[in-house]
Amino acid sequence: MLTARLVFGLSVPIFLMMVVALIANIFESSSRWTPLLSSNAAVLILLAVSLYNAQRICQWRAGKFSPPPLAETAPAEAEPPPTVYQRLAALIPINVNRINALLKSDGIWLASMAAFVLFVAFAGWGSNYIPLDEDNLRWVAVGVIATAMFATLVAERHLAATASEAWPEAKFIAPLLRLTLAVQFLSLPPLLFTATNFSLLVNLPAVLVILVAIEFLFRGLFSLFTPPGDEDCEPAFLAKSQLAAQLVWPPRPLLFLQHELHHHFGIDLRQLWAFTVLRRAFLPVLAVMLICGWLLTGMQQISTTQRGIYERFGKPVAVLPSGLHYGLPWPFGQVILTENGQVHELAAGEESDAASEPAASAEGNAPPSADRLWDVLHSFDKAQIIASQSGSQQSLQIINSDVRFMWRIGLTDDAALAATYHSINLAELIRSAANQVLVHQFSSLTLEQLLGEQRNELALQINQAVQQKVDSLHSGVELLSTVVEAIHPPAGAADAFHGVQAAQISAQALVSRERGYAAELAAKAQTTATARQNQAQMNASDVTSKAQATAVRFAAQKQAVAQSGQVFVDELWFSQLRQTLGHSPLLIIDHRIGAGSPPTIDLREFPSLNDAARRDAPSKPTQESSR
Repeated sequence: MLTARLVFGLSVPIFLMMVVALIANIFESSSRWTPLLSSNAAVLILLAVSLYNAQRICQWRAGKFSPPPLAETAPAEAEPPPTVYQRLAALIPINVNRINALLKSDGIWLASMAAFVLFVAFAGWGSNYIPLDEDNLRWVAVGVIATAMFATLVAERHLAATASEAWPEAKFIAPLLRLTLAVQFLSLPPLLFTATNFSLLVNLPAVLVILVAIEFLFRGLFSLFTPPGDEDCEPAFLAKSQLAAQLVWPPRPLLFLQHELHHHFGIDLRQLWAFTVLRRAFLPVLAVMLICGWLLTGMQQISTTQRGIYERFGKPVAVLPSGLHYGLPWPFGQVILTENGQVHELAAGEESDAASEPAASAEGNAPPSADRLWDVLHSFDKAQIIASQSGSQQSLQIINSDVRFMWRIGLTDDAALAATYHSINLAELIRSAANQVLVHQFSSLTLEQLLGEQRNELALQINQAVQQKVDSLHSGVELLSTVVEAIHPPAGAADAFHGVQAAQISAQALVSRERGYAAELAAKAQTTATARQNQAQMNASDVTSKAQATAVRFAAQKQAVAQSGQVFVDELWFSQLRQTLGHSPLLIIDHRIGAGSPPTIDLREFPSLNDAARRDAPSKPTQESSR
């Protein structure tokens, strides 16, 4: 009856804590109350399961050793004949009684409750919690937990002092009370230190509960494979935990192993000399190993894609390059890793969850951020307000732009220090600065200026403005380039802008065609001018050559006259006369022939001056003697 009352008494706080945890989770999912209440409710469920199992065994003992008085037996009646349904059930090859007994067994019930405890513990699990408010509620919770710890400690000490003859299950329930005491004690630091945002400290009570619940789950499932015992045998106590039994001080895991080996296999490790030496040398060897491991915490390996900022007693003293470095062990010295030249792409309108999307593999599908189609709604497009004119009044228009930034942490040591200590999230810092610059840049432009302005010049202006902005914040960020991927005009101006673009393309094509025709005419004119210039140069060269030849001939004749005198003149005169009258039948009469002498006509043919000179250069022509 006592265990039944304890189980009923535990069900009330379990129900209340689960309801309060559900309400806290609905109003604030990052509250610390949810994991603390869930872990405490889960450990109380485990304790209630253990008490219920002990109650079942106590009821069996009461029914075995104190049976109820037998009533007077009535005369036996004839059994009714089997019905149709009983005959059909007899044909099915299923042992219904065995399945019913299996479902009612303590193993199935223990495994089901362990699964429910795991569900409750994981329902309150979280990774980021907000600090608690500075009010009286948490101090009330601390007082309630302290009172529960005192009651749990008194109950654990009472069960630990209970003899096995008085209650054999007391030694199995006491470890679960120590587990409950440990969970309640670990629930105090998250309530006392509200400013500490360490998720493991909040989830540590749930870790203990989950481990014991997994042990209960395996115990319940493995009990299904054990052969059923005799009805006269006492049922086994399944709701016990060897993990919870290790919550003693000082911890004695080797003593537990020694007891189990001696109990099941009859091996006494105390009689082995090697284990005695190992037990004596365990603490010194463990101390040496811990000291060596602590000294090795000062050794840090930095990859080629990273740099390390070495902190000595919390103060940064150097920026370490890639390689193996050694400094003071933790916590006196530590190395904070930072990037070394990695280039990142950031869209001005990209959301935080889209920026942290995993990189796509080469064989997989492309990420959504790689889609550049204009007819697709892009999550990284940024809406901008630009100046406009509606009639004679000033107005505003909204356009969508896709501006991307290529950035990295500067390669200098100062840039690495600034990027590490002056900013928590560099991507958000760049996005915030870029949005401010884009608002200023686009607000000073109209739609005609924005669509007509060169995109490279606009990107260069944005890049310079954003770089000045992040430099003023001492962020250590270096913008490599800024790319304006697309500028989408408003829906009303899209069709008109397409017509303007078509007209601009036609005008550019006409200008290009006229320029080609002008270039063709210029090429033809240049060809004609070049031909005429070459012809004039050729004629001038011919005349110059003839003049030069005449000058050379004249110089030669002048020299011949100077050397031969009248003879050369006569020979030249006869040569010219012969060339002139060579093809004409002439009769030449010399007036110098005397009248007293008969006329004589010399019909001999004499060679020319040039032929004579070729035959006999030193000889003189005979024309003079003939004359």
